[in-house]
Order: sequence, then C-alpha cells, then structure tokens
Amino acid sequence: MKIISVVNPKGGAGKTVTAVNISYAMHNRGKKVLLIDADARGAVSVYLGLKNENTLFHLIKEQYEKLNVSDLKKYIIEKNGIDIIISDAELNKMDSYFIIENQDSQAQIDSIANILYLFNDYDYVVFDTEGTVNNLTKAVLKATDYIFAPSKSSAIDINGLADLLNMYDISKVSNPKLEIRKIFLVQTKQNTIVYKETKDELMKYFSNNEFSEISVREDQNILNSMKQQKDIFSYRSYSNAAIDYKNLVDEFLQEEEEDEY
Repeated sequence: MKIISVVNPKGGAGKTVTAVNISYAMHNRGKKVLLIDADARGAVSVYLGLKNENTLFHLIKEQYEKLNVSDLKKYIIEKNGIDIIISDAELNKMDSYFIIENQDSQAQIDSIANILYLFNDYDYVVFDTEGTVNNLTKAVLKATDYIFAPSKSSAIDINGLADLLNMYDISKVSNPKLEIRKIFLVQTKQNTIVYKETKDELMKYFSNNEFSEISVREDQNILNSMKQQKDIFSYRSYSNAAIDYKNLVDEFLQEEEEDEY
C-alpha cells in the first residue's frame, strides 16, 4: 500500500478535484483505491453525492477508544469502483476530543496515523486534505508516501507552494520516506504568457521527479461533472481534463514501476 496526499496549504487550489480524479484514473488502470476525505468541509461527499453517518471522525474515535475497528465496512462507501470514507463538520471536533481525553497533539497525530494499518489490502490510499495546517494534516503527512500538489498559474497560488515546502520539511523529520512526487498546474490556459512563465519558473525550481509538465487544462466539463456528482471519467472520459488526469497518473505509475527495478 502506498499513501498519496493531495496537499496545498492554499485554499481553492484544486485539491478535491485532483484527489477524486486521480483516484478514478488509478482505478481505471486496475489499481485498488481508497479515497479518504480529511477535510471538515466534506468536499468529496459534495462532489460525488455521498452520505454516510459513519465518517472519518468516528473511525478515528473508534480505533482510539477500542484499539480495534469491529466493522470497517460501515465507514466505506463504494462508488464506480473505488471505496471512499467521507468527512463532515464533526471532524472539527478532533482537537477538543483529544483534549477531553487528556492527550496532547502528538498523541492525536499518532492515533490518526495508526488507523492506516486497516487499509493494507489497497494499492493506493488517496487523502484529500484541508487548505490549512492542523493536527489532522500533520497526522496524514506522517504516514504519507507521496505528495501531489496542484496549483493554479498565478503568483498568489505559487506562493502557496512555498508554504507547502515548509510543511514538507517539517513533516519529513518524523517521516523520512515522504516525497514530493507531483507538483503540477491545474485550470490552465496553455496559450497564455502567464502559464508559460509559471511553468518555466517551476521547472527551474523543482526537479523532474517533483514537477510534472503535464498540466490539467481549464475545462467546463469539470464543473459539469461536479453538478452531476460524477468523476470526470464517468461524466466525459474524452474531455481535456480526463485526458490530462489520466496522463498525470500514467506518468506517476510508470515512475513507480521504474522505481521497483
């Protein structure tokens, strides 16, 4: 099992769209995938039209209190071939719950990371994370193998990558295996000067293993798929966005195969 976390401390960077659609792109390549929403806004459940009273918060709470999860299936919703664990506003209770339990933030981080042994039969677990740095995001990064970081082509959005690098440096102290594997641009207009300048700047700053030249083009089909509560492949598999997410995941999987040899 490998854990991918879609991370960018800046809000509105396209994390949820990316988390959902790379999950389905990997599923389409024959991988067994679990998508976990680690954002209290519950963006994944809104995107895909999912409901479940058993959320990530309840899963973490059960694992912490009982040191075991008796029925993992009740937390999982299957949609179009991938398994999903959703979140809602109750996730905001996480810090206060551990305070009541007289535990510090490190205990919270450790307990959240400890649930991941439950998912060893998956090829990939994909986390959609919040646009803020909190204990939950720290816990996710403690267990993460690869960071995927979408960004838009603007100076404000690129500044968010500087915050990402700071977060990465801190997280790598407790998780030496952590790698930034895919930094890539989303919602791009590829014939514009700002896109070309941004891409050139990122190519100079990041290594080939960190920055992907594959960008996700601006595509109305993404918004339409969200209205239909479908991933982009189920909605329109031949759209520009579907092709771009497929190519991004194919590039990643090819790198994974090369790393094995």
